[in-house]
Amino acid sequence: MEKRQPAAFVPALAPVTLADLGGVRLAGVAAGIKASGRPDVALLVADNELACAGVFTQNAFAAAPVKLCRAHLQKTSGLTRAIVINSGNANACTGERGERDARSMAETVARLIGCAPELVLVASTGVIGVPLPLEKVTQGIEQAFGALTSEPAAARRFLDAIQTTDAFPKEAGEVSVSEGQSFNVAGVAKGAGMIEPNMATMIAMVGTDLRISPAELGKAAVTIAARTFNAVHVDSHTSTNDTLLLFSTGARAATAPAPFAAWSAAFERVSHRLAWLIARDGEGATKVTTIDVHHAPTEALAKDIARRIARSALVRTALYGNDPNWGRFVSAAGNSELPADFSRLSCRLQNVTVFERGEPTAFDRVAVSQAMATDDVSLEIDLSGGDASARVITSDLGYRYVEVNAEYTT
Repeated sequence: MEKRQPAAFVPALAPVTLADLGGVRLAGVAAGIKASGRPDVALLVADNELACAGVFTQNAFAAAPVKLCRAHLQKTSGLTRAIVINSGNANACTGERGERDARSMAETVARLIGCAPELVLVASTGVIGVPLPLEKVTQGIEQAFGALTSEPAAARRFLDAIQTTDAFPKEAGEVSVSEGQSFNVAGVAKGAGMIEPNMATMIAMVGTDLRISPAELGKAAVTIAARTFNAVHVDSHTSTNDTLLLFSTGARAATAPAPFAAWSAAFERVSHRLAWLIARDGEGATKVTTIDVHHAPTEALAKDIARRIARSALVRTALYGNDPNWGRFVSAAGNSELPADFSRLSCRLQNVTVFERGEPTAFDRVAVSQAMATDDVSLEIDLSGGDASARVITSDLGYRYVEVNAEYTT
């Protein structure tokens, strides 16, 4: 069978970038970590201490930089001056050497900007189990320090340097207004494979120019992660390096603090867009399907059903083929081992009811198939038995995914 390549997809540039948050300078450079010669060291430095909160992988083999970030944020009570990221090497499963190398990255940045090492956060992404080429990384950090600027183009160079198998850059941002005051929220992310976050995603950063405390950011981070990055599924594989950082520059003078609900909602909108882009870039993906489970008796059941549907290879290949094969969707839901009454289950695909209360409906299969040939597909399951709901954002599964991952290290 002839291989079909993903349709060309180029997301629109975000109207607000990290460089627009004020008080930060950025850079992205090529240090030779990647054999391709593409950018692989990214550096963000703040003029003053940033308030920051992190959510990290729950994988038992958490990478050295993840352990370092947890320790540094705890030691500083959620303050940081800089974030350094390398791509092309995950520095995961690398033992004591990996931990020394992560510390060395923080120490190099701290020496250059004149701060304590614990005020530097570190993230890495790439191949697992390979020692970090520390000399190249160190030289890359020094090169990035010399290239720091607050120009908008610097934010995109920063983004370029954190990518691995990404087919396109992932950024989102908006200007929000609360009680007559405007503020910026912007974020970047990377990730296309090894995606079923158990915290956030591979690497994501979302910031604002408002003044928000570390405690408030921490309060928002867990909920935002659960509703956005933790709702993304590509291949049922939680990474060792998952890192989500929320931060505040405090660069925008405000007459009064912005309400929690206003700024956290803006963070969630930006995070949702980034999460959607990760699913859209699921290696070889041609579309994103948002799976919503409604009216379940418990949230646990709603989440279980949504994830079982998202994890099914049969479901995801049907999505790839624009096949309205509702039997796969319904039977995946029925595999839940949690208590449930499925007799009133209904299924809607692209707003068309294809199965209702235990029976198939008459629908135009050709029309629904044509409606599925788009970047954004909606699949809804309604249990008609409660008030709980859940959402998972997943990519389809095509030939290209196998090709990319079969050849990833060879």
